[in-house]
Amino acid sequence: MPCSPRKARVLLKEGKAKVMNREPFTLQLLYGSSGYKQEVSLGIDAGTKHIGVSATTEKKTLFEAEVQQRTDIQDLLATRRQNRRDRRNRKTRYRKARFQNRKKPKGWLAPSVQHKIEVHLKVIEKLQKLLPISNITIEVAQFDIQKIKNPEIAGKEYQEGPQLGFWNTREYVLFRDRYLCQWCKGKSKDPILNVHHIESRKTGGDSPDNLMTLCETCHTLIHETHQEGKIKRKTNSFRDPTQMGMIRWRIYERVKKIFPAVKLTYGYITKHTRIENKLEKSQEGTSIHASASHKKLRLVKRSSSVLVERKKRLFPPRPEGTRFPEAKES
Repeated sequence: MPCSPRKARVLLKEGKAKVMNREPFTLQLLYGSSGYKQEVSLGIDAGTKHIGVSATTEKKTLFEAEVQQRTDIQDLLATRRQNRRDRRNRKTRYRKARFQNRKKPKGWLAPSVQHKIEVHLKVIEKLQKLLPISNITIEVAQFDIQKIKNPEIAGKEYQEGPQLGFWNTREYVLFRDRYLCQWCKGKSKDPILNVHHIESRKTGGDSPDNLMTLCETCHTLIHETHQEGKIKRKTNSFRDPTQMGMIRWRIYERVKKIFPAVKLTYGYITKHTRIENKLEKSQEGTSIHASASHKKLRLVKRSSSVLVERKKRLFPPRPEGTRFPEAKES
């Protein structure tokens, strides 16, 4: 369990403990203790870009952190795919195209989505080695994307969608834009129409919100003069809400196999806890509310224990060339 910096210095000086980890600064006792352990609740605010982590007891917060996940996996894989295709075109230009020659296993997820699940599990497993966690509360969110786009949607409209009756996405985009170039508004008199990606297909995808109608003249002009940045999407991407819907139950099921004492909570519950305690909204704070709401505990101020302390140095600056004193075994 966490202790004060002063006690940590005394334990190290007397050779009763040794340093196990620098961040977070963790000690291991070299003598037998009474075996008493406090109940520690771990709160996880699941997310697609950031993960809020907080471990609390009935009286104080022992550990809190915000984990930032990687967001470059999709770009790296797309670059690798393009390089592989270019190499095959150079080396084996007469190679026959192969399709559907590899089957994906059941439950397969894209690498960028699978990585987000693995990061959540890695954080929980690492904290289990540092603290005697008795229960885990994971806050997740669920989004109705069609309701966000159209607040009045109901009933069978969920099954129909805006592209009902169209052969493909291209036909829908042309009809939506009234078969008119959205750049020159028909002034070029060019009868050839193209469907332009506002963001690159690699990052924005082929959704209708990322497509617009341009005539052949304007389409060529925009790419030759590099004016792609002047065109902005009218609506934000729904990638993060979609990924959260994919990973929330996967995270819960994977954690439950390792740690049975786990439960799910939702944003409206932690929001109520935050308002009751008059606290600001943040990723770390949300995880504190989630861990506190497990037993409806009263939130208190953060503690400055050895396990949490990262900014203040426990020891004075060391001269160059000196090593950290090793603990003596008792």
